[in-house]
Amino acid sequence: MIHLKKDGQVELSRNLQIATAVLDRLGFCIFVAFPILDDETAFSEVANMINSKYDTNFDINEILAGGQEVLKLEKAFNQRAGITKAQDRLPEFFKEEAVAPHNVTFDFTDEELDKTLEF
Repeated sequence: MIHLKKDGQVELSRNLQIATAVLDRLGFCIFVAFPILDDETAFSEVANMINSKYDTNFDINEILAGGQEVLKLEKAFNQRAGITKAQDRLPEFFKEEAVAPHNVTFDFTDEELDKTLEF
C-alpha cells in the first residue's frame, strides 16, 4: 500500500496544501476540491475560468504561487501571534498509538514536517 510508505509523502502533503489553499482562496467549496484535486487537468481549467472571468492571462504556476503565498501568510501570522515551532507540533500520541486497520503510527520527524511548508 503506497499510501502507508513515507516516500514522496512530504512532497504530496506540500502540493495538496498548496492546491487546497488555492481553492480556498478562490472560494471553492471543499466538496468541489476533491474532484478538482483528483483530475490532473482540472487546475488548468480553473486557470481558464479565472482568466475568462477577469480577462487575465494567469498560467497554472502563477495560480499555484498564490496558494504558496496564502500558506506563507498563515505561517507568518502564527509566528507573529507567538506560536513557536515547539508549539506547532502534532501530539505525541500520533507517534505512539497505532491506528487500525493497518496498525501503523505516524513516523515523520519534525524536520520532515517542517519541509512541507518550505518554498
